Amino acid sequence: MNKVYKFSLVEPVHFFKAGQYFAEAGWRHKNIINDGDYELFIMLKGAAYIQIGHTQYTLNDHDCLLIPPHIRHIGFQGSPADTVYYWMHFFPSSPVTTSYVTDEIHHPTNPAAVNLPQQFNVKNFGRLTLLIRQMLDSDNDETAAPLATNFFISSILIELSHQFMTAINQEQGYTSRFEMIKNWIRIHSHEKLTVERVATEFKMTPVYLTKLFREYEKMTTIHFINLTKIKQAEELLLTTDLSVKEIAYELSFENEKYFLRVFKQVSSLTPTTYRDAYAKTYLNNVEVDPTIPLPEDRDNQQPPVD
Repeated sequence: MNKVYKFSLVEPVHFFKAGQYFAEAGWRHKNIINDGDYELFIMLKGAAYIQIGHTQYTLNDHDCLLIPPHIRHIGFQGSPADTVYYWMHFFPSSPVTTSYVTDEIHHPTNPAAVNLPQQFNVKNFGRLTLLIRQMLDSDNDETAAPLATNFFISSILIELSHQFMTAINQEQGYTSRFEMIKNWIRIHSHEKLTVERVATEFKMTPVYLTKLFREYEKMTTIHFINLTKIKQAEELLLTTDLSVKEIAYELSFENEKYFLRVFKQVSSLTPTTYRDAYAKTYLNNVEVDPTIPLPEDRDNQQPPVD
C-alpha cells in the first residue's frame, strides 16, 4: 500500500535547498540520511532507482518520490543517459503523521492539511513545473525575500496534494462523463483539435458540448482546448530547448503567428518573455553538487508518527 504523509500548513514549511539535476549514464543516488529534512524527488525524464530503507522505488517521467528524514536512502541501479529531475528539501513547520490510502484521506478534517503519497505520478505536470521554476528563481534571486521560498515550496506541496486527491477520487469512481471529456482533450492536446472533433468523439453536438463547458468550467470548449495546449507549451518552454516555432508545430497550431496570439491571450506574456522570466534556475550535475549547511534556526524535527 502507498504510504501517505500528512503535513499541516497552518504555517508554511521551511525551504532548505533545491535544484535541477542532469544525470549521466550510470548515475546512482548517493548513500545518505537526511537530518530532519524531507526531500521531494520529481522526474522530468529518464529513470531513477532509489531504495528507502528496504523498499525500492523505480521512477519514470513525471514520477514524484517523497523521501522522509532519518532513514537511509541510496540508488540501487544506474540511471540511463539524459536523466533529469528536480530535487528540493524542506523542514515541516509542525509534526507529520502518516497513514495509507483509505477513506479517511478523502475527506480531511483539517483544511490546512495536505496529503502527500510516498510515490505518485503527476498528471498535470505543467502546473507543477511553473511553481518549481518560480521557487528556483526566487531561491537564486539575491534581491528576493528569503520567506518567499517557504511559500513557493508550500504551494508545490498543495498542488501535489490536490492532484493526488483528485486522482484518488477518480479511482474511487467519481470520474464523470465530463471529466472523461476533459481528460481526452488533455491526452490529445498535441493534435489538431476542434469543437466538432471532440463532440463527435463523445457522440454529442458541438452546441451541447460547449454548454457543458460553460456550466462546469465557465468557459467555451475552444478556450479550454487552447488553455490545455498553452499549459503544454509552457512546460516545453521551461524544460526543453525547442524554438517557439517548433513548439507551435509540436502542438498542432495552424502557424506560429496564431500560436503567439493564443499564448499571449492565455498567459498575458509572449512565449519568449515567459521562458526568460524564470532564467535563474539553479542547475547542477555530477561535478556540481553543493554542500549547504543546515539552517541554524530549524526546529528539532522528529520522525513522522504512524
